[in-house]
Amino acid sequence: MHFKRRDLLKGTIASLLYSIVPARSSADQPDKLPKRVLGRTGLEVAVLGYGAMQVSDPAIIRHGLERGINYIDTADCYMGGRNEKVVGKAVTGIRDRVVIATKVHISSESRMRKSVDRSLKSLGVPSIDLVQLHNIRSRDEVVRKDVQIAMKKMQQEGKFRFTAVTTHSNQVEVLKAVMEDGFYDAVLVAVNFRSPDRLYDTIRQAAEAGVGIIAMKTQNGGYSDKDIPELTPHQAALRYVLRKPGIHVAVPGMLSKKMIAENIEATIRNADLADVFRLEHYQRELAGRSCSFCSSCIDQCRFGVGGLDVARTMMYLEGYRDKRLAMASGRDVFANIRLCADCKICTVSCSQNIDIKGAAQRMHHHLA
Repeated sequence: MHFKRRDLLKGTIASLLYSIVPARSSADQPDKLPKRVLGRTGLEVAVLGYGAMQVSDPAIIRHGLERGINYIDTADCYMGGRNEKVVGKAVTGIRDRVVIATKVHISSESRMRKSVDRSLKSLGVPSIDLVQLHNIRSRDEVVRKDVQIAMKKMQQEGKFRFTAVTTHSNQVEVLKAVMEDGFYDAVLVAVNFRSPDRLYDTIRQAAEAGVGIIAMKTQNGGYSDKDIPELTPHQAALRYVLRKPGIHVAVPGMLSKKMIAENIEATIRNADLADVFRLEHYQRELAGRSCSFCSSCIDQCRFGVGGLDVARTMMYLEGYRDKRLAMASGRDVFANIRLCADCKICTVSCSQNIDIKGAAQRMHHHLA
């Protein structure tokens, strides 16, 4: 999907009609964040959540919570297992005011149970609000009964309150499966201002069916915007996503108080048509570097791999500049990157003009 001004104009104007729920604030409380209900979970969450995966200082997360954020996304595999401990320290004394979401990989029941128990210990909490299956790619994974049975047992034991899945690829298929199957309560989905209309349409339909929708990768991976002054394109990109029907909360990564302040400003300030020009500029900056998660590359690839794992790893290494995060992606991702790097004839034409083979070779070199 090539980015066109008329498409963004249409999307920006339409999204203005779906405004963020007015903040319950007064002149002396400018940081009171608007809230939405996370689907059938009934959890009331601020529209700005905290993507904690790169944060090593609990004081930074605590600052965000004091500013009104009340949803934190983490995982057992982030920072080699240390990230959940950071989150646990950040919520000390205020656990009842915060919604905590973590993740578990699909595996045997015993391994999944060990992972969840490890998360409980690291977080220092008796129960987790939301446990999400990590990196789901297909309907088959969504409807796996052995996994659902394992999740249900742990839920009934009080280890967590609600179930969810996370997805980066085949997202429309995954969303539809969650909506139709009815077992999982929410989906963490990768979206940004260039995501295809069919993805946003499916998000809206899922939300209308009661599925909670959490948005990640909303700001295109942390690439530099140093040449764009004042209101940043990151803020415009976040506002664009939050005004799309069906999105309940977004979880951008925030490594400093400055980033927290910028994202809070983005959620309480009305969008305007100047955002179009900021995002156009940002699009040019990102040309050939950032994925829209449209998944069209999977169908084009003769091996059914496509370039999603390559693009996501590129974002972690070159956008976030976080090799540890890239290394935590797992063996399946590394195998796909190696397959792309070694492929003699690439059949994929990326809609965002990413050189999949070239990027795969760079990523393989960095991770070797």
